[in-house]
Amino acid sequence: MTKADHIKIPAEIDTIYSELLTTDLFSIYRTAFEQVTGQTLALIHPDIISTPKEESLRCKNDFCSMMLNTDTCKNRCTEHTLDLSKRIDQQAFTASCDANITTTLIPIQTKTGTVAYLRSGQVRTDEKEIDPDFFLKISKAMPPHVGRDVIMLFDAARVYTKDEYKSQLTLLGAFALQLSDLANNLITKIHPKSGNIVDLTKRFIHEKLSEKISLDTLAENAKVTNSYLCKQFKKSTGLTVVEYINRHRVELAKELLSSRNVRIIEIAYETGFQSLSQFNRSFHRYTGQSPTEYKAQTRAELTS
Repeated sequence: MTKADHIKIPAEIDTIYSELLTTDLFSIYRTAFEQVTGQTLALIHPDIISTPKEESLRCKNDFCSMMLNTDTCKNRCTEHTLDLSKRIDQQAFTASCDANITTTLIPIQTKTGTVAYLRSGQVRTDEKEIDPDFFLKISKAMPPHVGRDVIMLFDAARVYTKDEYKSQLTLLGAFALQLSDLANNLITKIHPKSGNIVDLTKRFIHEKLSEKISLDTLAENAKVTNSYLCKQFKKSTGLTVVEYINRHRVELAKELLSSRNVRIIEIAYETGFQSLSQFNRSFHRYTGQSPTEYKAQTRAELTS
C-alpha cells in the first residue's frame, strides 16, 4: 500500500465512522447477522487503508484467516476491498478474489457522501469454481504440510447458493439504510456545532485557564476530533490552540504581576503554566520581556 492509495477524508466523516463502529445498533446487528448466517460482517473506513486493523482482518473463514498469514494473501484482502471501493457507485458491489472467495461492499451513504462500507461475504458460493492453478501457485510458496492444510480448509468451507447469498445481502441492504439514517443524524448534531466549536472552545479555555488543559479535553468538550478542532480553531483565530491558551495566560499573568505583590512562580502556576521555565519562555515570547523585567517596569511606572 502506498500513500497514493489513501483518500483524504474530512475530519467529521472520520468522526462519524468511529461513532458508527461503536454504536449498540451496529454491535447488536453484527452479532446477530454473523450467528445466523455464519458470514463475517465488518465496517470498513471510507479510506480503506485507515480501517482499524482488527476490523480489516475480521474474518470467520478459516481458509482466509490462514491465507492472510501467508505472503500470498498478506495484503491481498485489503487490495481487493480497495478495488471494490473504486468500482462501487451508489449500490453494493460484489466480486471474487483469485481464490474465488466472494465479497460484497455496501456503501453507507449520507448527505455528505460515503461515511463507511459494510463488508460481508468472504465466503464460497456455487457460482464459480476455483482455478486449479491457484493452489498450484500458492503451494510452491508454502511448506508441503501448510499447503495441504490450506486445501483442506478450503474444501471444508461452507458453500452458499446464489439465492442464500442474495437473501443475506437483502438484509444487509436494509441495515445499511438504517446506518445511513443514523449517520445523517450524527452529522446533523455535528454541523450545527461546527460554527460554534471555536466559541465553545474559547469559553472552556477561559473557564479553565488556571488549570492544565489538554487538546483531548477540548475536543471531547466540543464533541469533535482533535484534528477537526485544530483545523477549525486555526482557521477562525489564526492561532493554534496552544498559542491561544498561552497568549491569554500571559495576558492574565501581566494583570496579576501589575496588581499583586507575590512571587513570580506563584503567578506562573496560578495562570496554568506547568513550570517556571515554561512560563518565562512564553512570557518573553509574547511580551519581549521576562516576567521580572515586566514587573519591575510596571512598578516603576506606578511610582513615577
